[in-house]
Amino acid sequence: MKGIFSLAGLALAAGLGTAQASTLTLDYTGQTPGATTVYYSFYGRSDSASAGQFAFDVAGQSDPLLAWCVDLTHALSQTATGYTTGASLFGSTVLTNLDRLFTQHYADVVDAVSSAAFQVAIWEVVYDSDSLNLGRGAFRLSGWTDNRVERKAADFLALTDETGGYQLDFLKSTSWWRPSQSLVTAVATPDPAPVPLPAPVLMLGSGLLALLGLSRRRKAA
Repeated sequence: MKGIFSLAGLALAAGLGTAQASTLTLDYTGQTPGATTVYYSFYGRSDSASAGQFAFDVAGQSDPLLAWCVDLTHALSQTATGYTTGASLFGSTVLTNLDRLFTQHYADVVDAVSSAAFQVAIWEVVYDSDSLNLGRGAFRLSGWTDNRVERKAADFLALTDETGGYQLDFLKSTSWWRPSQSLVTAVATPDPAPVPLPAPVLMLGSGLLALLGLSRRRKAA
């Protein structure tokens, strides 16, 4: 798994997924590792967007938080904005497919094209999870979009059943009069710790090694 967050960012993201719902203030700082303009139709309405991963400064934190858009119905606020963590935004099918997408392809986000493609894949999962096809459904990618982005997004959407690579947490704007886009953050789940061997097994192993050493010394003599 690729390390996306700094240590402080990792601690923050991990806390988002394990703590009860709380609020935090995010201030948009840009897109990393880049972005590409994509053209699409959303429920029949043509539009475009700068697609790619977002970076935010977090009030009270010294490191950025990285997140992705899961909401095409609102514009992203680019000023300090409050968010509620731990928001319940989607049903089981969308959640499972987002888990698969992050687990299998988040590590492949390395430049502006792959960042845009990953964002496109997220939108497709959120709005058309029952049929992941960029050419039909509520979200449709337009031919004006860079072919490299379209091809990469289609590759990302060829999902297997592998899950569990990242812990996802959803953030919902606290503003009621002009909500900002809802977001998703991700932090890699730790590798499982090695299972400790029972003491009798360790003692048996030590005894066998001792016998092997004694046997070798007798042969040498």
